[in-house]
Amino acid sequence: MNLTLNIILWVILLAITVGVSLYRRWLENHCDHYIHLHNDSHDAAVVSSQSAVCRKLDLLEKLRIALIVAVVVYALAIAGIASYNAWNTSGMQ
Repeated sequence: MNLTLNIILWVILLAITVGVSLYRRWLENHCDHYIHLHNDSHDAAVVSSQSAVCRKLDLLEKLRIALIVAVVVYALAIAGIASYNAWNTSGMQ
């Protein structure tokens, strides 16, 4: 594969990673950190909505970590391929 195509794909993967991280931060900032419960019917709705948000935050955190690992591994692979190609072309001249 072409090195330019790999770099473009890496930049797209990096942009997706940044987007997921920003969405997770936005969701975390719009979460209610101080819930005061008073044992009424409204409390059940608040607890269920907050638990849904927490599950979504956990999923996004796992996805974010996996994407960061993928970005780093892909960058190292691109660097390795580029250095290997440079080493082979300099030896042939």
